[in-house]
Amino acid sequence: MELSKGKLEIYEKNLQCLQDAADELMRHMKGHDYSFRREITDNKGEFCPEKLHGLVEEMLSLWEEMLRAKRFAKKWVKSYLRTRRELYGLYLYLVMRCSLYQGGYFYARGSERNERTVFAFLLEQAKWFSRSWCITDGPDGKRQNEPRNGYDSHFGFHFYSPINHYFTFHEVNVGNLDDDWAMTPPYQRAENRQLYSGTVQLEETEEPEETEQPQETDDLETAEEPQETDGPDMDDEELYDDDLDYDLYDYDFDEEDEFLSPLDMMDAETRAAWQEAEYEQMSELSGRNWEMLQIILRFEDMNEYCSACRRFEELFKGAETEILRDFCQELEEIVNLYLSQREIAPLADTDKALDVYGLTCEGPLRQARIYGRGLQWEDL
Repeated sequence: MELSKGKLEIYEKNLQCLQDAADELMRHMKGHDYSFRREITDNKGEFCPEKLHGLVEEMLSLWEEMLRAKRFAKKWVKSYLRTRRELYGLYLYLVMRCSLYQGGYFYARGSERNERTVFAFLLEQAKWFSRSWCITDGPDGKRQNEPRNGYDSHFGFHFYSPINHYFTFHEVNVGNLDDDWAMTPPYQRAENRQLYSGTVQLEETEEPEETEQPQETDDLETAEEPQETDGPDMDDEELYDDDLDYDLYDYDFDEEDEFLSPLDMMDAETRAAWQEAEYEQMSELSGRNWEMLQIILRFEDMNEYCSACRRFEELFKGAETEILRDFCQELEEIVNLYLSQREIAPLADTDKALDVYGLTCEGPLRQARIYGRGLQWEDL
């Protein structure tokens, strides 16, 4: 059955209508419009460390009380929370702390990401971070947890390298952050480790074998001495024969050829376009450096922030598998409890969301099927 352009447009409108209904439903169910900015800033809108720590502690305490209220032994709850409480608390601190700086992710990483001080944004970043989780072999041979592309590319950790660069040079050069000041250097990242290890193995296989061991003799000292050759002695000058053919090295280099660059091989139009693109790139980089420096100068408690990043990395590497598997789910529960205490529509679990969504779409879906059968009859 071939559909006309008009009928396809009708289908697209129906699909867009269903998408808008789903977005509106999930927006209200996630507390999409509730911001935690007031909870972590003072009356002037400035960041308040004490209020942020108090908010994180309140959220974790509500979650702990919920676990203790269930029919579990207190000892089990204590061991269950030992690592989880600190790990989740650090993540909440880092993401909410960095959400106050608009454009900070773009200036640090060079890619667009609109910061929002709402819990939906926090859980969205937790989902992306959890998806990058992988298990690798550590330096000591033991398995450890790592984000596939390192910590620095994830929201909440993106200020770590600029701050460390500022500590050293009192300036920021975002062009050098990825290699020189990253929490996870490129050669340690899971996405590059296999490549680097493969390169090392390749170099080891291509490396020439070690010199053969001397034959065993009765006199060890004699065996260690190099064997003398029977050929005549030759001076260094005699090693080179003027009669040999050195055509491979007989090149006539002009002074201009020695300094030939790719730009010299371009025509005028291509060279001008290349120089203009390079100028725009350098201008963008300079602008990012300046804006990033202004953010760093307004950043409070830089030492505490960097310490939190390093502590999270330490806990994340050694966390058990079930902790990281439940990372997003338990963060969602923590946010749910906090929103419920404030009588705000919390995040709904997957089953409830599907139930409500199914009831919402049942009528339109039935009408779409009737409409589709009608189109088939018309085309017969």
